[in-house]
Amino acid sequence: MKRITAICVAAPLLALAAAGCSSSSSSSSSSSSSAAAKATPSTMTGTETFTSGKVTNAKVLEANSPTVPLTYTGVVSATGSFNLGGSGPKKGQIKTFVTSKGNLVLMVASDTVSAKFVDSSTCLAQDITTVHYTVVGNQSTGSFKSASGSGVVSATFQANSELKGKCSLANNAEPATMTGAYVLFTGTGPLTIKS
Repeated sequence: MKRITAICVAAPLLALAAAGCSSSSSSSSSSSSSAAAKATPSTMTGTETFTSGKVTNAKVLEANSPTVPLTYTGVVSATGSFNLGGSGPKKGQIKTFVTSKGNLVLMVASDTVSAKFVDSSTCLAQDITTVHYTVVGNQSTGSFKSASGSGVVSATFQANSELKGKCSLANNAEPATMTGAYVLFTGTGPLTIKS
């Protein structure tokens, strides 16, 4: 990272020095100021991670449209929340994550949904939605404005899953108990922002 930062800082300085060397002393200040105005903004690249941690709050778990708190770390440190309700993700769909440092707008590139029993003797099951995304920098705001990147988001719902008193992974199955239930929302991927 230090090497990349040094190159990003050195390139505009070398351009300024070259402009100064090629111009006469009477025009060197105007050449330098015009070169500085054209210098591209520096960028910062790294891995951005956001997570809810395991949410076990019964009010959140029992909501038809649960909202989970999110903590962002990496290139941009921020906090926010995200509503997990609505229709499932579809390719091309836009999702906006409102944070304390601006809106991070993502486009769904692909998604998969899987369900499995964690413990079939108690009907404890997990439903995992995995979404590959790209950052939509021209719609993002604040620290995320003009950002670029991609990554993977995973939403895991774990709960007892029964239908008519029997273990079931059917879409209309419901929890008979909230013991061991949680939701976990995580995302990670490379992110480049203008600093």
